[in-house]
Amino acid sequence: MKQSVEGVIVKTLLNLGISPNIKGYRYLREGIFICVTSDNKNISFNKDIYMKIAKEYNTTEASIERAVRHAIKTGWHRHNNDLAELIFMNTLQSTNDIPTNSVFISTVAEWIRITMKENEEDSSSD
Repeated sequence: MKQSVEGVIVKTLLNLGISPNIKGYRYLREGIFICVTSDNKNISFNKDIYMKIAKEYNTTEASIERAVRHAIKTGWHRHNNDLAELIFMNTLQSTNDIPTNSVFISTVAEWIRITMKENEEDSSSD
């Protein structure tokens, strides 16, 4: 399960224009993974995500937040428009809006969770 979740996260991030050579990429990947696999529906970004990632990578929460923001901003200018529209739908005010860290992570995580659930249901009905 972990590998399939990670695979979907990686494909999604790449299609959203966030490449692995950007420092915040791994932090985003980890944050989305935490959200997708967590049973806790009320995840605190500072306590549950940034703190865990900062400990894992031996850095500060502020550094994690800044790198994630940079990765999102960089990717947003070169993303797949159709996929971004599908994932973010009405969560942004305009096409020029760049999602905040929490909106990006939680929206992508929810989209992945729903997509994976639909794929499981489709394969079990075959």
